[in-house]
Amino acid sequence: MNIYKPTRRRALSARKSRWADSQKIEAVTTYMILGNLKLVSGALSVPYDTLKVWKASEWWKTMESDLRVQEDLQLSNRLKKIIANSYDAVEDRLANGDFMFDQKTGEMRRKPVNMRDAHKVAVDLSDRRDVMLERHIAGESVTNDKIEATLRNLAEQFAQIANQTKKPSVEVTDVIFGEDSQNAKDKP
Repeated sequence: MNIYKPTRRRALSARKSRWADSQKIEAVTTYMILGNLKLVSGALSVPYDTLKVWKASEWWKTMESDLRVQEDLQLSNRLKKIIANSYDAVEDRLANGDFMFDQKTGEMRRKPVNMRDAHKVAVDLSDRRDVMLERHIAGESVTNDKIEATLRNLAEQFAQIANQTKKPSVEVTDVIFGEDSQNAKDKP
């Protein structure tokens, strides 16, 4: 009975091949979409073991993080546009009223917004404004705290430098150079 189980061997050209950066980026983006390395391997024809090594490397984590930030920024931009359009619509409705169909004339006309809806909009927007102001105030206090900490740190460092400029006391022993009297007699 043969216990030896032959292993699959890749061709020498496959072992020594290099993967292009575009393929690596595509692997990261595909993984972010699919969430499974085996599916990515099948979709991109990149060996599963290679993908495992890539995923464990630092460049993969950095690239994945950068791509997530980029996606978040794009989404944030789109949300800003939607919010701006929503505020424009609310502002228009508050100023000019809601659209309604007038059955007598057969035309669309605008009627003033009812008090409950106007109050709800005012309260919601006021709360949002207060949150934004608090966030900015909190950001300034953090900045002030950081400045104070930095100044304290600098003061401590200056004190250390000032203390180092004092020269340490050095003990000195007087040494007299001269000829030894016995050696002087031996010399002609």
